Amino acid sequence: MKQFAIALFALFCVASSTTLNAQVDIKIDPTGLLYNTLKLSAEFGVTDNFGVEITPGFAWRNLNLLNENDYKGRVFRVGVNGRYYLNPNDKGLNGFYIGGYTRYAGGTYTFEGDTETDKFNSTRFALGFLLGGKIVSRNEKIIFDFGTGFGRALVFKFTDPNGTDEADLSDIPFLNWDIPLYLSVGYRFGGSK
Repeated sequence: MKQFAIALFALFCVASSTTLNAQVDIKIDPTGLLYNTLKLSAEFGVTDNFGVEITPGFAWRNLNLLNENDYKGRVFRVGVNGRYYLNPNDKGLNGFYIGGYTRYAGGTYTFEGDTETDKFNSTRFALGFLLGGKIVSRNEKIIFDFGTGFGRALVFKFTDPNGTDEADLSDIPFLNWDIPLYLSVGYRFGGSK
């Protein structure tokens, strides 16, 4: 949780320190709460048709490895996306876009039984491509961002805290697929083109 608070503070500092002519979109994905995930993002306009997005997040999940065992997990996530807008207008970066993404997730899962506590660390790194669209309101401040993508987890490991027992899950079919889906709402700081 401490890492997430630091990332959120850094995101706020960067957004508030930009000049009025630079475009920064701060977004939240409320649909992530349905899947026990808090997803934030900040997109920075680099050129008239290209933006870079930073996406910190936090997830709290349960894994049922055996029928009666619940492993409770806390996972910190961060990613960097590049977006190329095919036909942006005078409102800045908006419209249909294509791009690429990276996502890293790392955290801890624990199981507390009657007599023992079992704990392991998870690490996952994925990359892939994105496509989607962004709509800007008439006042050029409220934005709606939606899209999907497809990628692959290049690293997907579970290890015990000592590092002696490791399970590499990156070769299991379907488990290493990465399919991001998002529907975000946000606010635009700075000007348009």
